[in-house]
Amino acid sequence: MENQQSERPRTVTIAVNLLWASIAIGLVKIPLDLPALAAMPYPGIVWTVIALVLAFFCLLIWKISRGRNWARYTYLVFFLIGLIPAIPTLMAEFGRSPVLVVISVAQFIMQGYAVFLLFTDPGKSWFQKK
Repeated sequence: MENQQSERPRTVTIAVNLLWASIAIGLVKIPLDLPALAAMPYPGIVWTVIALVLAFFCLLIWKISRGRNWARYTYLVFFLIGLIPAIPTLMAEFGRSPVLVVISVAQFIMQGYAVFLLFTDPGKSWFQKK
């Protein structure tokens, strides 16, 4: 039996790396937005939600890297849902720091391109073969 890593198309590897990079950038962004996070009501709940969301997306990316089609579609749904509050969020971030907006836009571009790679050939075909 061949190694699943060697069968994975390069575009899927690029997409997975972009998704991991987006997570890393998000972790860098947290300290930059610390005053806004600290000002939120119920900070314990906020940090718990951040940790749970982070863990969930790490699980999704790992499952995507393993060729799980359900993870690819789940990520797509959450990416599309995330587009709904994108403009108001960017406007609020711009009010706090333009650097936050640049980071958020970079994350959006990386995630969008990753989704594109996962849903176009050869990535699409690789997931459908699983």
